Amino acid sequence: MPDELITARDGPIARLTLNRPERRNALTPELIDRLVAELERIDADDGLRAVVVTGADGAFCAGFDIERIESPGGPRAGTERDLVEVLCSRVRSVRVPVIARVNGVASGAGCDLALSCDVRVASTEARLGMPPARLGILYSYQGMARLVAVVGPATAKELLIGAELFDAERALACGMVNRVVSPERLDKETDRFVQIVVANAPFSVAASKLIVNLIADAAPLPPDSLAAIEAATQRVWTSDDSKEGPRAFRERRAPRFTGR
Repeated sequence: MPDELITARDGPIARLTLNRPERRNALTPELIDRLVAELERIDADDGLRAVVVTGADGAFCAGFDIERIESPGGPRAGTERDLVEVLCSRVRSVRVPVIARVNGVASGAGCDLALSCDVRVASTEARLGMPPARLGILYSYQGMARLVAVVGPATAKELLIGAELFDAERALACGMVNRVVSPERLDKETDRFVQIVVANAPFSVAASKLIVNLIADAAPLPPDSLAAIEAATQRVWTSDDSKEGPRAFRERRAPRFTGR
């Protein structure tokens, strides 16, 4: 069985490749655990200056594997969302810059993973979006906050309630990616930028990442807002629709949502 996470080191650069091409590199609990553990090792290695995250065979990451959602509508509802949040938070907290090489679809949790990275270099074949409404589920408050911080509230609403994927040009225009190049130039452009990063002063780079993240996270919500978010989240994850969405996906049919 192939390794679902390919790791490599190129001097001061760590490279992490999601390797589940048959599922468009969709995340599983085991793959998330591997990624988090690898990020812990990277954080402890003073010789590393940058990380590149990408996916195998023409896809970045198609989100959390719907086949592995254990209990929509049940007592463990939202477990997958929590696992994704652990991963995305760890990506943001790694002291060195994390560069996403977005070589294809980055949807749902895969889009959240890309947005958690510090810089995103995309192929013209990339498509990004967060389509929870198609499945009757919901992303975490933190994930939505990251999306709003990148694209603003109006575009975030368009992505979330329209559940469409943006092509690379639209993603570039709204800030979901930093630069777009042809598929043939993706490796060269990613490596060109990473080499610039690792040539800069590591303490300055690390401090810049930390401070920008703190600025982006500077406005905590009051307790009543957090309570309202939690109530709305539980309503989604315990609904019949949260069962119907993944079931329809597995059965290769359009979902029949009831609003219950």
